[in-house]
Amino acid sequence: MVSESLLVLKVITPDGLVLQKTHLNAINIPLAEVSSIGVRPGHAPLIAETARGTVHYRDEASEDKITLHSGVLEIRNNIVTILTAGEVEKTSSEELESAEHKYERLMQTLVMSIDQETTKKDE
Repeated sequence: MVSESLLVLKVITPDGLVLQKTHLNAINIPLAEVSSIGVRPGHAPLIAETARGTVHYRDEASEDKITLHSGVLEIRNNIVTILTAGEVEKTSSEELESAEHKYERLMQTLVMSIDQETTKKDE
């Protein structure tokens, strides 16, 4: 049976879901304007800007990493979601420019969604 107390990591780009890892014990994510944040199961909800850099994640048996462009991090109910333009190593400059435009649209949609949710709660 899957333990609900472990973390799930999702990395989403304009092209869709590029990484989903479950059963994680810890995730370390570089943040903008500060060094990084360590996430363990039970972390408080958070929305923050990420910096370009390497995200480290580990489960019981191993540790792995992915290097991403800057983006937005959301932590909620042990689900860690990173919205980004893409992976650093796999992205050419031409692909990145196109992905950044898609990323901007994705971010605008996210902000509008959060604003609508906040407005509903205030009513």
